[in-house]
Amino acid sequence: MKILREKEEYLFRIIRDHLALNPLASIRGMQKMVQETTGHSISDKYVSRLMQKMRRRAVVESDRKKLNESFAEVREKYRVLSENLMRTIYWNWESLNVYGIQKPKEKERQSAIRLLAQMQLALFKTELDIGMFEDRQLAISEMLKQGMLPTELHEQIVGVFRAWKPSNYMVESESKSL
Repeated sequence: MKILREKEEYLFRIIRDHLALNPLASIRGMQKMVQETTGHSISDKYVSRLMQKMRRRAVVESDRKKLNESFAEVREKYRVLSENLMRTIYWNWESLNVYGIQKPKEKERQSAIRLLAQMQLALFKTELDIGMFEDRQLAISEMLKQGMLPTELHEQIVGVFRAWKPSNYMVESESKSL
């Protein structure tokens, strides 16, 4: 039996709230709690599937959020430090008047250039490590081959195929070419 998306989201929210309070809740315990809350019985297999879906979604969202927030902080710190190093490298009288930076000696200037290059390299390596330059299509195709997709991506793909209707597209494209 197909459950409406709104009802599934309602059950999902109930399970999510209960798991937030008791992360080690059993499937039977969750089944009883959902029955007490909604007044309807629910299959243990369906409860198990909703619990798994919720846990996967929580992990994916928290990992992305933590990573993006942390990297945004790193970029902001990098921006401030690199601006300061650039003022040292390309010193002018404005740097002295506005920022109070004394004219650097050549050795200090060379050290600032080296440090800026090292910072840029470290930032680039970090971006590579967290996958900023990865081909997302390749990663998605690998997940499809393995049968593993994040829940939200799976739902988006199914929605696209439902809206696309390939048979209609083929008929339209053939009639246009004639």
